Amino acid sequence: MFGVMLTTTYAAARETLRRLGRSSLDPQSYLDEVSALVRRTVPHDVSGWMTLDPDTLLSSGTLVAQKSPELDRALWRSELEPDGDVHKLAELSVHPSPVVALHELDDATVAESPRIQGVLRPAGIGDGLRTVLRVGGSTWGHGAIYREAGARDFDRAEQEFLAAIAEDIGEGLRRSLCQRPEPGLSMVVPSVLAFDLQGRQVSATAEASRLMTLMPGDATSTLYAVAVGAGLRESASARVRLADGRWLLVHGGRMHGGPDEPARVTVTLLQAPRPDLTSLLLRLHTLSARQREVAGLLISGLRTAEIAAHLHIAQTTLHDHVKAIFVKFGVQGRAELMAILSD
Repeated sequence: MFGVMLTTTYAAARETLRRLGRSSLDPQSYLDEVSALVRRTVPHDVSGWMTLDPDTLLSSGTLVAQKSPELDRALWRSELEPDGDVHKLAELSVHPSPVVALHELDDATVAESPRIQGVLRPAGIGDGLRTVLRVGGSTWGHGAIYREAGARDFDRAEQEFLAAIAEDIGEGLRRSLCQRPEPGLSMVVPSVLAFDLQGRQVSATAEASRLMTLMPGDATSTLYAVAVGAGLRESASARVRLADGRWLLVHGGRMHGGPDEPARVTVTLLQAPRPDLTSLLLRLHTLSARQREVAGLLISGLRTAEIAAHLHIAQTTLHDHVKAIFVKFGVQGRAELMAILSD
């Protein structure tokens, strides 16, 4: 009887999730709902759900967390440290399963893991599940749920449920990220923040402070990840979606001063350049590699006959590609497509 009830609960949760994915929720509201649904279905004590830039795997601006800011930052630093730890996002993004569990690691790996021994255990965390939210080969987000030390491990049914809904969550998240900016918005004025190598903000221009108020969730977490990444790697960047739908390019670079001057990281906030935004939007709308190539030639202004000749394909084949592109973007023609890609 209990097994039947559990199966019914999971089925109902998945149907609710699919309805959410078809809604018009913005990314922040969508992840709020996802977090609450998963918490009801798979009880846990600590969690975090976020959007990611699929190219850099840094936060793209949306964060829903049931954890302290201190733990969030410690986890980001651990994620970015070049220490060879297990279950990092680069590994998870190509892992055969979208979900991995801490309790499945062997004792030696657990004992040698900087994240587990240096961050999770001191925070009183026992078992955890990490999931990547992938659609069409691109990772659009990440979620992690944890139980306190001493609580039971996540069981097989809970892990399989989270794995079963990971792509559904990813699809809903992808749809929410596709929403167009509000009409009539002005261009973003470039702005700058400065951080020390520990990721602590030391100064910011007035425009940077204003843009931070437009970032959904915890803006300091998004900027912290870029700043720490730049401090460790010399540079780091992420495309970040503002609450009004505009996209920023957030770029951090390590600054080297004189012998007696502490190193700093400068983080620049810019309106996402057209090539960066176009590349992102084409992937968000799940265009294939060939369709992305065709779309790029369409928005360059080439005529269809020229595109077909350039790609060495028949015009009928090109027509099929163009039709598929328009359907995926929900547009009727090239002008509408170019309008979306120029927002």
